[in-house]
Amino acid sequence: MKKIFYSILLVAGIGCVVASCSKGAYNANTAATANGAINPLTPLNISQFDWIASGREPMSANIDGVPWTASYATWALDTFGGNMIVGYLGSKVMYLYLNQVYQGNIYSMSYHDYLTSGSWSDSVGNAYMSYFSYNGNSGEVYITHNDSLYIQGMFYFKAISESGKLSVISNGYFKLNKF
Repeated sequence: MKKIFYSILLVAGIGCVVASCSKGAYNANTAATANGAINPLTPLNISQFDWIASGREPMSANIDGVPWTASYATWALDTFGGNMIVGYLGSKVMYLYLNQVYQGNIYSMSYHDYLTSGSWSDSVGNAYMSYFSYNGNSGEVYITHNDSLYIQGMFYFKAISESGKLSVISNGYFKLNKF
């Protein structure tokens, strides 16, 4: 009986691995320019977050090389200490979830390592048009200010949709008042 049970677990495990490896055409090249994003194996240090002067309030980024600035952005704190930042421009939405982040620190936005992630949707309501940093396994957020009045920082990430489409978010910036 145990052998049958373990055999079922083994087959199920192999099936899960095969199924997860067959998605999309993600380029796993480790070169710094792979997929037009920063190499997740060599993340940025604080001095390399040098685009704050080009950031626009309340939230901005380059999305696939095209400048984007939110017409409206908001901040909320959830019961787990997570800062939820959402920026809107028409039907386009940028969402950052920054769990327990502190000023002067850099946090990974890949694979929910620290419950910190980003997502981008170029058409709200179409799930296949949403891109997530944890699918791209890259990105960071640098928190430059975080107190009871406002939160400010810079970010970048490689976002991939569930269907395997890539979107590169670079030169990200936000500064939001807390309420």
